[in-house]
Amino acid sequence: MANSTFEAIFTRRSSRSYTSQRVEDETVANLAKAALAAPSGSNSQPVNVIVVQDTALLLELEKAAVDYFVKAGNEAVVNRNKQRNNKIFYGASTVFFLAVKNGANIDVGIAAENIAIAATSLGLGNIILGLPGVAFNAPETAAYWKAKLGFPDGYEYGTAVAVGYTADTGKPHDIDLSKISYIKS
Repeated sequence: MANSTFEAIFTRRSSRSYTSQRVEDETVANLAKAALAAPSGSNSQPVNVIVVQDTALLLELEKAAVDYFVKAGNEAVVNRNKQRNNKIFYGASTVFFLAVKNGANIDVGIAAENIAIAATSLGLGNIILGLPGVAFNAPETAAYWKAKLGFPDGYEYGTAVAVGYTADTGKPHDIDLSKISYIKS
């Protein structure tokens, strides 16, 4: 493919296994900037990026998310988590938490995609994660986790993107071209 942007888009996949190699600081900084370069409605820039590279903290948050679904009795998610060894971040060395204000979920999605495509273009594995949000949204744990990660006042969990050197060799999902329609004059 001649265009590197298209190549990154078409080869990107969700990575669920990472090596212990840490992502370089300059790369992490550029991925965070890529999130903030995303367009937003009325240029409101509602996304705040919190980068976590503390393994103990990520494991604590992972446990909190898994425990939430166990306590809630959500067997479908509990079983899926068990199949993945209760790994929410899959051992990624770096997780970008995207906090958002004013319910700007479209904007946070665009910021997450910027990180994912940029990471892919650099040869890094990545996965966009909604599941950790339960720890930030559950009444009994929300204040603790928002404070622990330093969420600014008025910000909520938007999504997270785990990034690292991938240990798996998965492939991108197949594109269903039947979902494209054209209206021309």
